[in-house]
Amino acid sequence: MRLAFSLKVKFSRKSDSFSKGGTKFDKTALIMDILKLNLIMKRQLTILSLFLLIASTFISCKKDSTSLKAQMLGKWTLNKIVTSGYTAEETLKDPKKINGTVNYGTTSDYIDFKPNDDDQVELSLSGNRTIGTYVIIYSDQFSMDINDGLNYCKINSITANKLEFTAKIDKTNVTKVYSLSR
Repeated sequence: MRLAFSLKVKFSRKSDSFSKGGTKFDKTALIMDILKLNLIMKRQLTILSLFLLIASTFISCKKDSTSLKAQMLGKWTLNKIVTSGYTAEETLKDPKKINGTVNYGTTSDYIDFKPNDDDQVELSLSGNRTIGTYVIIYSDQFSMDINDGLNYCKINSITANKLEFTAKIDKTNVTKVYSLSR
């Protein structure tokens, strides 16, 4: 800053000598001041860039524990499923398609969101296992393709020990609210 101020002072003082031709020494001193200022600005820009690079490295290298996928991963005990939207006709055709609450809670009732590259989900109800896939859509939504079709899911609440989400089965009016715990 002091150099920039002295440069303005020198420039304003020497502007008359430039208009009259000035001396070689006056022109050289002015050029040297400009070069010094340029060098200082380049150093400051380099230091700032280096600082930002180091800061972004520290910020980007922390463990992902807040993303939806990181919170969902692992085996969850299935406590209950509340189903709604099946018609009487659908229930008559398939007695497994019923509205209401079904309580679970044994060790054989679980949903396991696998951490593998295929994003597999394993659903076990009373010992009957189904393997499907899941895809995170937003920070509070995911889709799950399992035995009853493609489910569009929205997180109702999630903590380290509890997960509740509402799943709507694609191309139907059927919704299921899953309550899980660890």
